[in-house]
Amino acid sequence: MTTPDEIVAMELARLSAAFVSQLPEQVQAVEDEMTAWLDAPRDAERFEILSHRVHQLKGSGSTFGHPGISAAARALEERISAYRRGMDSGELRAPADVESAMAQLQNEARRARTQASDPEGNS
Repeated sequence: MTTPDEIVAMELARLSAAFVSQLPEQVQAVEDEMTAWLDAPRDAERFEILSHRVHQLKGSGSTFGHPGISAAARALEERISAYRRGMDSGELRAPADVESAMAQLQNEARRARTQASDPEGNS
């Protein structure tokens, strides 16, 4: 007989696997939105869409057992906000900080997929 704790653990594992399988598309969507926003940084709607996507990844990463995704998304969220504040104050800087945070998110997504395909670390 399966216990309630086992049922919850199995469901969480299923949801985590689904999250990881969707990471490439989610990260690509963030990258696409970021590129569009950096092309038009005063576009408030683009900024809101980007912020929402990044915020969702930040929460989902921890929920589904991938704190590295959450940490990378948090860093990206902070950097896009700082870039936006700088732009609003007239101190528009090169987007290198935002781009490096995006690269870190991409790296964490690859790491999560690798861990999911080999949870024992037997590469």
